[in-house]
Amino acid sequence: MYASKYNGCGNDFMIVDYKEDVNYSDLAIQLCHEAEQDTDGLIVVKNNPLEMLLFNKDGSQAPMCGNGIRCFTKYVRDEKLTHHTTIPVQTLAGEMTIDILSTDPFECKVNIGKADYRNDRFNAADHRSYINRTVEIDGKPVTFTSLFMGTVHTVVFVEDAKAMVKSDLGKKLCQHPLFKEQTNVNFVQVVNRKELIVRTFERGVGWTLACGTGCSASFVVARDSDLVDTRVHVHLEKGSLKIEGSDDIFMSGPAVFEKKIKLPIT
Repeated sequence: MYASKYNGCGNDFMIVDYKEDVNYSDLAIQLCHEAEQDTDGLIVVKNNPLEMLLFNKDGSQAPMCGNGIRCFTKYVRDEKLTHHTTIPVQTLAGEMTIDILSTDPFECKVNIGKADYRNDRFNAADHRSYINRTVEIDGKPVTFTSLFMGTVHTVVFVEDAKAMVKSDLGKKLCQHPLFKEQTNVNFVQVVNRKELIVRTFERGVGWTLACGTGCSASFVVARDSDLVDTRVHVHLEKGSLKIEGSDDIFMSGPAVFEKKIKLPIT
């Protein structure tokens, strides 16, 4: 059994073909924590129809990942599992449609779907609105908005998103009792109406270099707050993504193959 390592704007994954009788939660913990790999997650590829299963590095399963599905798409093209340029992919968040824009360098556009602010979509702990809601953490008020955008996301607007990586606020908000199954936390800095800077604390992972669904959620909340236009560039630590849309949300960005390794299982 082989695993391939890919990354999307630095958000990296081990990718394997699906096999019966493999505990993928355990495999994710094993693979993603090895010093040589140290990746954000494990992607399992099912074929006929194409389906993406995603496991975080702590072994938990996630519904979807924007950077992950771009890596998934490049993998299925590299392995010749499809020759199409428009590809439907099944995920736990529903079917996603990916359009391949370029093969060298590889870039694709993903229809992430529609944002959903309903509390029951992200297992909220109560029925109060999670839009512009304020909670006290360490004696200080934190205002946030939560929604479902491929998976659960929480958006916090800050003056300096890069500085938040040195803070433990991401972890504390991620694990706050308001979220029954934790939440991904995105710290968003509005540069202008066409640019955002985003840093994401990902549940089950920690600080990550990039989060495609997080960038999409950040764009939606900024757009709905009339802080940006309907198309933006989102700047990350190792690249940028294009996010756009007024109804369905579309994310465009790269994916890169790094290496293939043989696993000690058949």
